[in-house]
Amino acid sequence: MIIDCHCHIFTKQVIHNVTSRVALVEELELGAAVEHRSEARVLDESARENHVDCCVLLPTASPEKVRSENERYLSIAASFPRLRTLATLHPLMSHLADEAERMLDRGIAGFKFSSFSQRFDLASVDAEKMFIMIQDTATRKKKACTIVLDTFTRADIHFGAQGEHLTTPAKLNAVVSRHPDLPFLAAHMGGLAADFHHIRFDLKPASNLYLDTSNAAHTLRADQFVDLLQRHGADHVLFGTDWPWFDHASEIPLIESLLDRAGFEPDQKEAVFRKNAETLFRIPRFPERSPERKSRGRNRS
Repeated sequence: MIIDCHCHIFTKQVIHNVTSRVALVEELELGAAVEHRSEARVLDESARENHVDCCVLLPTASPEKVRSENERYLSIAASFPRLRTLATLHPLMSHLADEAERMLDRGIAGFKFSSFSQRFDLASVDAEKMFIMIQDTATRKKKACTIVLDTFTRADIHFGAQGEHLTTPAKLNAVVSRHPDLPFLAAHMGGLAADFHHIRFDLKPASNLYLDTSNAAHTLRADQFVDLLQRHGADHVLFGTDWPWFDHASEIPLIESLLDRAGFEPDQKEAVFRKNAETLFRIPRFPERSPERKSRGRNRS
């Protein structure tokens, strides 16, 4: 069983806006001809074809669009059995606590934030109040709740984002340290396109810090990726593709080859590909969907 913990259902316009930025596509090695992946049906089909039992969707939105985007993603997930979704919030939205409670009551297991595109400072007082509110609400309702954070450190260059809105490894480390009882999942191995020195030394391993593999194998050298795997450990890494920019057919064998290079045993690889996501996002075990299920692809050389 495989769980892809990092997927998006972007509109065709959003995909076009990103893929038209040639320097960005080249730096992150993004798939450029991916307009057809704007449909949830295509993600569901890819998951089925590649023996991925669950894809976790990650919405984000501006303050006034949080509720409608949450509803859009909930509707998508309800239409496809292999898709599950988190929700999003915004520290500057109205009725913030009400929306957090509403989403937790709907069974949402966490919230996704992209500080650069949502235009807020992760270190701000408003963001701090939001994280405290989320933790207090989840505790009161006896619900598990994970915070997923985007970590694209060069959004100021490619999207004109303000520097204070970037989630850097150091800023992320400070937030994780301030909230030891709240699980954080740092996308892209903790710092997409960040200087490796900062990813390795500014973002310290912690019991409540997890990393996902999405996109990072295309921006880090293999030895750097392996170093982070070994530094944070198999119990704190989750497999993710960053769909629609990358697909299952290529990412699964790529990540497995890096796990092998890190010396991970079968049970450790199973943690990365499935068990950690099951725990963080309260995903139940799925029965084998097909008796002819094959093992994951051979290792890449």
